[in-house]
Amino acid sequence: MSRPGLLVANSSSTWGGNEFWSVRVARGLADRGHPVRFAWCHDVVGERVEAAGLDGVRIPMRNDGDLVAMLALRREMVRVNAGATLLTRWREYLLGGLAARLAGRPRVVMGLGLLLVPQDDWKRRLVFGLADRVLVNAPEIKDALCTRPWIPPAKVDVVVNGVDLDRWRPRWEPKRQVEGLAFREAHGVPATAPLVITVGNLTLQKDHANLIAASEQLRHRFADVRVLILGEGELRESLEAEIERRDLAETVTLAGFVSDPGPALAAADVFALSSDNEGMAWVLMEAAASGLPIVTTDVSGARHCVESGQTGQVVPIRDSGALAGALSQLLADRVALGAMGRRGRQLAESRLDAARMLDETAAVLFDPDE
Repeated sequence: MSRPGLLVANSSSTWGGNEFWSVRVARGLADRGHPVRFAWCHDVVGERVEAAGLDGVRIPMRNDGDLVAMLALRREMVRVNAGATLLTRWREYLLGGLAARLAGRPRVVMGLGLLLVPQDDWKRRLVFGLADRVLVNAPEIKDALCTRPWIPPAKVDVVVNGVDLDRWRPRWEPKRQVEGLAFREAHGVPATAPLVITVGNLTLQKDHANLIAASEQLRHRFADVRVLILGEGELRESLEAEIERRDLAETVTLAGFVSDPGPALAAADVFALSSDNEGMAWVLMEAAASGLPIVTTDVSGARHCVESGQTGQVVPIRDSGALAGALSQLLADRVALGAMGRRGRQLAESRLDAARMLDETAAVLFDPDE
């Protein structure tokens, strides 16, 4: 018996967690035998679609009323015999929802990966009305959405993200140790220096300025501490200025974008997330799977990835003192760090497996009872 087809649409002009998730889901379901077509708008996404070996098509989606894009999405739904369409950005929520009506109503699923309360306007009411299901990756996101009376809780499904546990092996395995030492050497970090790593685009949401402020306090406790921020973005110049203003050039490094953060996670002593808003941050799951203790701000999904006091610490957002204090506490006890990391790997194995994510996502997309 043939499996139902799926059209995935993503109109983003940048690459982030939402785009990573949509490609992962598309690839995973294609591997399970579903015909999958991925409609993308910008090359930054299209290149990843191609690299993943997915069947993709470029569809410019210029605005909410782009009739040409709407008809193109309908054509692709028919072409792949879509039983469902997964829409992942605000623009295609509307275009794809209307296209699905024209295509004979394949199941419309909105993927939403950031904590927000939607504006109460006609557009949001329309797009949520067009959706058969809304798929989110953390309970906190569902709670925020359902503060609007026109979004019924029964319509919103929570499927927590998951990572490939075979890909993200524990950092204490010999191969990972070699990777970690090579990463330190490449970035001029002594083998014995305390090393804090974070990974994320240099945007306001990630609040790297908070981590830089915490690093100034951290340096008073550990003179040789190093903090590496991996990522690129629009705030590079302002963050460089903040590092210079605080005289932290020997402590904090903006290390740029890396396609594979695995060696960095193997090299670090602690992973830090300083964001003020997230959905379910992939890097938290990857760090946990790598057996790396974590200090994270209390954003959506953080407490699913980190058990405070057991696998790391969860601290308030925008509180550099709390962030610095938690990092200092962990770095001061290397024995406790090792135990936290091993418990973090166990947590990942029990909660954060990619196969479980795909099972639950497929159930939302292709619910046989509806």
